Amino acid sequence: MPHAGVGSGYERTWFFHPSKEGCRSSASGTGGPTWETRKVTNAVDSQQNGLDHVVVSAGTPAEWLEMPQDDWMSRLKALAKGAGVEGAHWVTLLPHHGAEFTDSEYERYVAMMSALPHMATVDALHGVRFVWQMGNGPRIIVDPRPDGHQRFAATVEALRLQGINPDAVDEVVLSDAILFPAVQEPDLVVVMGPANQIPESMVWELAYSELVFIDLSWWEFDASHLELAIDDFNRRHRRFGGLDS
Repeated sequence: MPHAGVGSGYERTWFFHPSKEGCRSSASGTGGPTWETRKVTNAVDSQQNGLDHVVVSAGTPAEWLEMPQDDWMSRLKALAKGAGVEGAHWVTLLPHHGAEFTDSEYERYVAMMSALPHMATVDALHGVRFVWQMGNGPRIIVDPRPDGHQRFAATVEALRLQGINPDAVDEVVLSDAILFPAVQEPDLVVVMGPANQIPESMVWELAYSELVFIDLSWWEFDASHLELAIDDFNRRHRRFGGLDS
């Protein structure tokens, strides 16, 4: 994928921000660099690091909703710690499978996540995502939708409704829209579940990434498991295929 450097792919992010106000503020909420500015910065940094973006697939929306706020803070810190060991800029957290939230469940989820320190929201074409960052650590994107096919379809439909020329919709445009606000294609997908079950929450994210399966439940996960998966990634002998931890 043509995401290795600063190029035309980073000049086409305008359609993520249909309002005339332009870019949204940074996840820290401090008025720092805009998402577009972060895109260019991280694109340069990623040339110097082997691991830029990690996707973690774990649990179900129901389990996410059941987790108390204090445990969510611990989980986000664990993700940042585990990914930060290798200097990753982004972690995207998705469910492994499960039923979509009902309207009332989604309201509870939004209220819970919004109350967490260091949390912000960003409008992707396929819906609102939460983004958490503490200090200069990795940015953690949290998206509770368990159906990757629906996310892909919603992105394509949103592009159509915005009047984007279909001839201009290439892999770069789709990737930027689906992964937003992350910059790079995932280098590594960590699946918390059995190695014979591909998560339902991902379609695009699986195309160009290595897979590491760790057969543990949502409740058992901690930073050491992500560090183990990254260690497997660093010891890989091939570009594609799954690695079973």
